[in-house]
Amino acid sequence: MNLNERITELENQVRVLSAKVIDLSTNTEEKLKTPYTIAGGISEKGSNTPIDIKSGRSHRLGGHVIWNNTEIEAPINKEPSTPTKGYNKHSHSRYSGGALINDVLEIVEYIWGTINNKDSQEFWKTQPKIATIKNTKNQTVEKIGKLDLIFNADTLKWGVSAYELDIKKCNLVERDDNGNIIHSAPLYNSDKTKTCIVWDDNGKCWRFYATYAEGN
Repeated sequence: MNLNERITELENQVRVLSAKVIDLSTNTEEKLKTPYTIAGGISEKGSNTPIDIKSGRSHRLGGHVIWNNTEIEAPINKEPSTPTKGYNKHSHSRYSGGALINDVLEIVEYIWGTINNKDSQEFWKTQPKIATIKNTKNQTVEKIGKLDLIFNADTLKWGVSAYELDIKKCNLVERDDNGNIIHSAPLYNSDKTKTCIVWDDNGKCWRFYATYAEGN
């Protein structure tokens, strides 16, 4: 390559570099940095941890929902103190959270043991045991099960099937077609002339008063 060819090649390189400098200057000088989002998560899927009953901050790899103020600065591998402020308020309707399913929803009673903070489940070191009770067959069963609910097709509301009635708080009512109460009276009254039921000391049970009208 002679001198003239080398000069020509260098001139071409200068032109290319000059064009790049002009392009960079046009797109960067006095320009705000364009924001961008990097999507994705932990590359190793085996290290993902779902939100469940674990202990401490070391188990939050898969995402952690903060439910109350003490979970924000909870010590590693220790149960946080009793919360004083709750976060993440939510509801369960068809429009938010989804309606709770009648045939799936269960209520449970736990034996708490050393667990003091019942609200921060992800910090429980061990799963608490379910309380037990004897049934009428003298069998030991766990105190967990579905709610015994009854649906009112007129009001479109669910009611609870009660196994106990507090006689001093229970009122017998009659409603009109619009659901308004038109007659209401307590089931029990200490005045025996006004009560519907009376305690039978011999039978050890409650008995309803029988009303008799001559000629009927």
